[in-house]
Amino acid sequence: MRYRFFNILFLAFLSFSSCKGEQAKNEPLTEQTQCYLADFDEFVNTLTETHPAVYKFISQPDFNTLAERLRGDINNTTTKRDFIWKLSEVIASIGCSHTSLGFFNQQSDLVPVEDYFPLQVRWIENKLYVIDAMINNNNIEKGQEITAINNIPVLEIIKTAFKHINSQAYFETARKEMFNAYATTYIPYVLDFPKTYTVTINKDKFSLSKLKEKPVFPPMISPKSACQETLCLNEIDYKTALLTIRSFAYYGEKTPIIIDFLDNAFKDIKQKNYKNLIIDVRGNFGGTAYATIRLLKHTMQKPFQYFADDGSDFGNKETQTPFENNFNGKIILLTSGFGNSSVGHLASIYKDKKRVIFVGEDLGSNQFCTANQKQFQLTNTQIKYTVGQNIFFTDVRETDASKAIKPDYEISQSIGDYLADKDVVLEFAEELVKYD
Repeated sequence: MRYRFFNILFLAFLSFSSCKGEQAKNEPLTEQTQCYLADFDEFVNTLTETHPAVYKFISQPDFNTLAERLRGDINNTTTKRDFIWKLSEVIASIGCSHTSLGFFNQQSDLVPVEDYFPLQVRWIENKLYVIDAMINNNNIEKGQEITAINNIPVLEIIKTAFKHINSQAYFETARKEMFNAYATTYIPYVLDFPKTYTVTINKDKFSLSKLKEKPVFPPMISPKSACQETLCLNEIDYKTALLTIRSFAYYGEKTPIIIDFLDNAFKDIKQKNYKNLIIDVRGNFGGTAYATIRLLKHTMQKPFQYFADDGSDFGNKETQTPFENNFNGKIILLTSGFGNSSVGHLASIYKDKKRVIFVGEDLGSNQFCTANQKQFQLTNTQIKYTVGQNIFFTDVRETDASKAIKPDYEISQSIGDYLADKDVVLEFAEELVKYD
């Protein structure tokens, strides 16, 4: 049974092209409120009609209860920020990395500079640390732990924020990465945009000054990284190569780019007779199966099947034969919460065949996903979102889609490591092969 609201009065307003001014509570519903309600119904109905596994990680009754509760909270005081925040909780409840409002950009665009949380912070090992005090550097220092914001414990803030962050099967490492990327705007949404901010550090409370300009975040790629591009092959030493793949998203006419890179990289690896290979897929959001299959054919020692015969909606179900004279040395795969979609497919086959050693954090994806997403735009508010349309899962023995692919060696940065820009995951991998 598809999801429908019993109260369909506001579906008649789907033809509205804009939402106008707001009125006070207890008055007849304004045109803008009607627009929000119509868009909410449109949003939920599109999700349930398009996504083939809406109830994979949440039961239908629980989903309906959540949607009805959030819809019931829409009234004449609802703003667009309130509205999109409600949508984010609905769409995150599905537990699909391909079904989302995108990154947090639409939400951030609704936040004026003075409403940003005026500290850059990072959630590390279940604690919230300051990584840049920005305008508040006169009394706040990098590395200090915040235990509460506006007297609300940070654990409560994180718990609420995570409910609004979509990730595959609710994997917390993926949610952590997204929160860290957009913490200065997630926190205002969680706290309902307070007029002032106070943080608790070492039981002392500090009032924060408001920002005057948007913060500049650290680069996604560390300046210390040997790879400053999307695709790189670097030498660690005469025995070990580092293959960095930050994306498999080379579709259509771009597919030859990743294929040629992999073929040339493994030709070089063969010529230089490397014994060990470290493959870094951290920060890789996935892409085409042609790329991951190609990598597997360069590194697997026995024939394998990529997608399962039963259930996956697309091809790549034939037996794949590894290339002759391919790489047969030790492989270490570096993983993080930002490792989505086809990265999970690749890793699930490696894990199933026990071909690689996993180092890092729980991967943000696994053998199952609902991809081939389609973009939609709500009629009135023009809010954009994507919905996965097809089911994919790999031909592996693990069938529990709620289980994360865990590392053999769980390694993560401490706050000190982060501030020192120390790549402890790669350093640990290098130590593993140092005496081979």
